[in-house]
Amino acid sequence: MNPFDVHTEPLDEQNLQVLLAYSVRAAAVKAVAEEKADGWLERIDSLPQINPEDLTRCHGQLIAFGFLKFEVSGRSHGLRYQLSDRGRRAMELSCRSSSNEPTDDDLADDSSAEYPEAA
Repeated sequence: MNPFDVHTEPLDEQNLQVLLAYSVRAAAVKAVAEEKADGWLERIDSLPQINPEDLTRCHGQLIAFGFLKFEVSGRSHGLRYQLSDRGRRAMELSCRSSSNEPTDDDLADDSSAEYPEAA
């Protein structure tokens, strides 16, 4: 595998849930921020559908894949996280592949479809 290849396989369900949680949290912070938010978020410590050990594993995998960025922000805040552009693309790809709706590319490639003739 080329180290510059983008991970293109759909994410597993737990990793996808973590990315979605960070995406929702980032949107909520941005919506209510009076000043420009820096985009860094406190660690998500719990999700109802993921046990704590699996959540820790997900954070590690997402960082290793380059889907989640982190920074050490000092003793008061600890680690903070941010969804990377690569993570956003992987999340969108996974959401698209899990839905049954055709994408724009699917519709454009459907040149073999038969259309009824106008009477």
